[in-house]
Amino acid sequence: MNAKQGVKILVVDDEQGIREFLSFELSQQGYEVFTASNGAEALERIRAEKFSLVISDIRMPMLGGLEALEAIKRMEPDVEVIMMTGYGTIETAVEAMKKGAYDFILKPFNLEEMLTLIDKVLEKSELKVMVAVYEASKSVFSSIDLKKILPVIVKLSLNILKADDVSVMLMGDDGKLSVAACSGAEGDERLQAFLEIGNRVAGRAAEWKTPIFVSGPLEKDPRFAGILSMRQIKHSIIYPLFIDNELLGILNVNRMAQDVPFGPIDLRGLTILGSQISQAVYNAKLYRQLQDKMTALEQAQEHLIQSEKLAAIGQLSAGVAHELNNPLTGILGFTQILLQDEEITAKQREDLEVIQSQSQRCRQIVQSLLQFSRKQNPHKEPLNAVQVFNSVLKFVKYDVSKAGIELISELPETLPPIWGDSSQLQQVLLNILTNAMHALEGRESKKLILRAFAKSGRVVVEVEDNGHGVPEKHLSEIFDPFFTTKPAGRGTGLGLSISFGIMQEHQGAIQVKSEEGRGAKFILDFPVYGGAEKNSSVTKPQTLNEARRA
Repeated sequence: MNAKQGVKILVVDDEQGIREFLSFELSQQGYEVFTASNGAEALERIRAEKFSLVISDIRMPMLGGLEALEAIKRMEPDVEVIMMTGYGTIETAVEAMKKGAYDFILKPFNLEEMLTLIDKVLEKSELKVMVAVYEASKSVFSSIDLKKILPVIVKLSLNILKADDVSVMLMGDDGKLSVAACSGAEGDERLQAFLEIGNRVAGRAAEWKTPIFVSGPLEKDPRFAGILSMRQIKHSIIYPLFIDNELLGILNVNRMAQDVPFGPIDLRGLTILGSQISQAVYNAKLYRQLQDKMTALEQAQEHLIQSEKLAAIGQLSAGVAHELNNPLTGILGFTQILLQDEEITAKQREDLEVIQSQSQRCRQIVQSLLQFSRKQNPHKEPLNAVQVFNSVLKFVKYDVSKAGIELISELPETLPPIWGDSSQLQQVLLNILTNAMHALEGRESKKLILRAFAKSGRVVVEVEDNGHGVPEKHLSEIFDPFFTTKPAGRGTGLGLSISFGIMQEHQGAIQVKSEEGRGAKFILDFPVYGGAEKNSSVTKPQTLNEARRA
């Protein structure tokens, strides 16, 4: 692009010869030249057009050059003005400079002197843009968080390029563009239009690696035909964001209110700004990848620690259970023999029944310990999810009704098949439902909701109650072995730990969301049958922090 192409100059002089001379000579240099015969006419021109430079005589009828200079600077502070006169004095020159003129030239002048002065003016304008871009680059690099960077990029692009509309589209991991940030309204139609623009030029931009200029109404450009909501765009720069031949995204800069094409100075400024934006986006991408790796490392470490802790507790539990099992068997056996003796008194029978009841409770605890300590390999197969969940509902239906709980089932008629061990997954859901029923004790209105739905290739089950809820201080412990908030003698604290382990073994997930006094919601995430789930490395193990996330 010619450096002088698109540079508009307004020549203001009451002498027709001066106007015609400058108009011809400057047009020969490649400038776009307009003329006005007096200050009032010049102001009308400036209201209708955007100029890079005004060359004005000082002494003119109707509205003098100095008065016109003041009015021009009020209207367009960035427009540079060169004053010229054949009656110049030091006083008038100083006065013109005070009012904002760039420089002062005496008549008669030769063409080379005028061209040199014009070059200096345009160099100053370009330098101002470059300084603004430099200041902008500091703002862009002040953060490596894309959420903070993108609004800064939009704002700077609007200001530096004097644009009315800016959008930033970034390339996702799937190789598709999406609108990451934009100015103005963000309605669906407008965002879709941005995407259409980006997608239509992404291929060309990737191939050419150069910006695409659109001068004139966008609707008349065949490359963008049919994008209705973009009809109001008059001029555009569609700039590809590259780093090492990798297309990161598209920066789309538009002018709508002003009918002024983007010029060489805009391109040079955007080239520098675009490279800074590309580097900032790339840095943010690298930072996000580093964060993901650090998070994965932390989760793996946490999973290892938890697994070792569970293994150690499992070994201890197995030993304790083994030592307790034999004497318990003897106690229960002798108690049952004594109860069969018809000669014992009523008081003795009552005491023996208490011994039998408490011994059976101890046996249940021992069985739970053994179940926790034994890592059973599940027999996985495709399962009808609705049937699995309904079978658990039938099992608890009587207890729910007896406890006066309103059970709301929101199970659909069909769900994708899930992959797992039927008995183990039923045990998980049964544990969650049992906990929910216990949490409803003492509430006037008891409600328990079971819902299930398919989402993103998984089957999600939610068990929600309006019970007492889980205090925030206990959320970090709720899946730990032997932790329970139930009164002494009401629970072992192993149900949720066992459920957590089963869900891990099935490449599933379990989470809890709760507020004290406002109930709790347990969320189970089951793998859908499809073949890949047979590989245990497909889904990373769930960490306790993920499970406890509220």
